[in-house]
Amino acid sequence: MWKTRGDNTRKVEINIPKFEVSSASFTVIVGSNGSGKSTFLDLLGLILSADTVGHFLLDMGSGTAIHLHDLKGREKTRIRRKYISYVLQTGGLLEFLTIRENIRFAARLRGKKNSITPMTQILAGQLGITDILDKRPGKVSGGQRQKAAIARALIQDSPIILADEPSSALDTESARELMKTFKELAREKEASLIMVTHDQDLARGSADSIYRFTTEKRPGGVRSTLFPT
Repeated sequence: MWKTRGDNTRKVEINIPKFEVSSASFTVIVGSNGSGKSTFLDLLGLILSADTVGHFLLDMGSGTAIHLHDLKGREKTRIRRKYISYVLQTGGLLEFLTIRENIRFAARLRGKKNSITPMTQILAGQLGITDILDKRPGKVSGGQRQKAAIARALIQDSPIILADEPSSALDTESARELMKTFKELAREKEASLIMVTHDQDLARGSADSIYRFTTEKRPGGVRSTLFPT
C-alpha cells in the first residue's frame, strides 16, 4: 500500500509492505511526528484511500473477505460504521452534549437501544470518569476527554477499534494504566485494537505486536516505511 501526502514544498510517501492484525489483539504502531501514523490510521479507517494497493482485505472469519480498496461511496460508509470505531487524539466529542450523552449517542448511531444506560455507567466506572458524565467536554481535562472517547468507542461493540495517541494528555504512569484497561476492555469485547503512538516504552509494555515507521529523506520530502519489530 502506498499513499503520498503533502504539497510541492514537502511530501511524505507512506509505504506499507505488509500489515496484519489478528482478532482480539492489541497492535501498536510507533513513529515520530510526521512519519505518517495518523494517515495510516485514516487509511485503515476508510477515511482516506490509498494511491496504490496490492491487497487490502477485511476477513471477519465468515469465509468471505471484503476487498476494502474496491469499496465506494455508501458501501464504504456502511462497512466503516459496521466494523470500525475511531478514538481521535483530541477526543472528537460533541461539545453541545454531556459526556454521558456523547457515549450514548455513539451507541444509538450503531442502532443499539438495549442496555445503553447501564453499559454507559459500567464503562465510565471502569475508565474512572463516572464523576464527569454530566459535564460537557469543555469543562473536563484533556485526559478525561480521551477516556470518554475510549468509552464511546467501546460501547459501539465494533470488531475493530482504531486509536490515535489515546493517552497523550496523561502523564506516563496514568497512560500505562489507561492502556492496560483499554486493552482488557477491548479484549473482553473480542475487538482488535490498533493504536498509534510516538511513545515506544508505552508500546512495549502493553502491545501484542508492534510495528514501526522508519523514515528516510527523499528529494522534496521523506519516505516512511512500516516494518514489524
